[in-house]
Amino acid sequence: MRFFYWNKNFETGLPEIDRQHRRLVDLINELASAFTDGSKLPQVQMLMNQLLSYAAEHFSDEELLTETSSLSEKEKSLHKKSHRGFVRKTQEIFQRTDLLQAEVAEQILEFLTTWLISHILEADMKIARALMPKRPVQAREPKQDQSLVEVSPMVRVLIGALSETERRFRLISDHAPVLIWLADSAGSRGFFNRAWTDFVGIDTETAQNSDYMDFVHPDDRKAYQAVVAGLLENPEPVQTEYRLRKYDGKYNWFLEKILPRIEPDGLFMGLIASATDISAIKQAESLLTQSNQELEQEVARRTAQLEQLMLTDPLTGIGNRRRLTNWLEEETARAQRYRRPLTAIFFDLDHFKHVNDTYGHAVGDSVLIQVAKSLKANLRQCDLLGRFGGEEFVVLLIETGLDDAFAVAERMRAAVSRLQFADMAEQVTISGGLAELRPGETWEKLLQRSDQALYRAKKSGRNCCQTGCATPALVQK
Repeated sequence: MRFFYWNKNFETGLPEIDRQHRRLVDLINELASAFTDGSKLPQVQMLMNQLLSYAAEHFSDEELLTETSSLSEKEKSLHKKSHRGFVRKTQEIFQRTDLLQAEVAEQILEFLTTWLISHILEADMKIARALMPKRPVQAREPKQDQSLVEVSPMVRVLIGALSETERRFRLISDHAPVLIWLADSAGSRGFFNRAWTDFVGIDTETAQNSDYMDFVHPDDRKAYQAVVAGLLENPEPVQTEYRLRKYDGKYNWFLEKILPRIEPDGLFMGLIASATDISAIKQAESLLTQSNQELEQEVARRTAQLEQLMLTDPLTGIGNRRRLTNWLEEETARAQRYRRPLTAIFFDLDHFKHVNDTYGHAVGDSVLIQVAKSLKANLRQCDLLGRFGGEEFVVLLIETGLDDAFAVAERMRAAVSRLQFADMAEQVTISGGLAELRPGETWEKLLQRSDQALYRAKKSGRNCCQTGCATPALVQK
């Protein structure tokens, strides 16, 4: 499909020059087709190179004719400078890597057609008139319906050509895979390409008469309006992300690049934007974020499990020696700070080596498990129980003085003595030693004194509980 149409008004009357001008028009049309047909960058660059080469050949022939004309030296020099300017600008375009972007393609085609038309109708027509014999000018009668504003044929043709350029830009943008819109210097949007109107599900006329913000997600409108308002005050390229409502009511994410449209003289003409659907990327980011969160939660869960395993006795399921140490440190510090009572009980199974040697370690493990369950069943929720090692257990009675703790210890001892085991007929008993925390005492000292009380219980015949020396009550006065 042709982008630029030849007009009889472009003919100079010099057959060879007119033929070359037609060839330049054909090359511009081939370049426009490459843009609209989705050609790759190398093909577009190849056509640009052909255009540049043919233009150089045309300029050479035209300058030879110029030298034989009656134009002044100044006019001849200006004509050559115009050629050099075109070559320089085209070479700059040839080096660009973003030729396939719709807004860039529009600028290129507008430059090529505007330059060629203006050059033909002004400079080249001067050469033709200078080379041809002068003919008498016949006066024309003004028409009755002649416009009040006289427009020269050259301007009429140029305006028509530029209108054709805009129409072709619309054709290019309608084939672009991105959503494109144009706005004037006040921010009013007067053009939406086909991809935009097809996406939101309305026609072009409706789009031009609608408030485009109605299609932006309500949560994104304020930020999006701020971006556009900032651009109108300070025109510079920006990128923004927002959600646009599709014809089916769903919202897709778009990455939109907005560029200011500025004339060579610096005049701000408005905005042009192209938006790319990034919903798939956003979905992937969301899935990745969700996966990371799930992974972090799983890592936290596994870490908690590992910490639990590290602090739990694998046989009995109660706290191990490490956890007991932590409890002792924490509860001792708390009791000392608030001057509250705390009692430790050190339990040890009586003659447990005999159980292992006689019935085996499997039965011994079963005894340890049942004893731990019995001890725990006789404690409050706030009290702490752990396996210190082997057949030794430690109990921390929170907010409990020595007298009350002794009653608890005796209850626990009696409960263990009543346990029945299918694999052994002998009775299992425990001995206990109690110590109440003293003012300023460390947990190590507290545990040592309860261990000493346990030793006295063993010496007293086992299956009994003994307390440490009498101590001042650790209570708030």
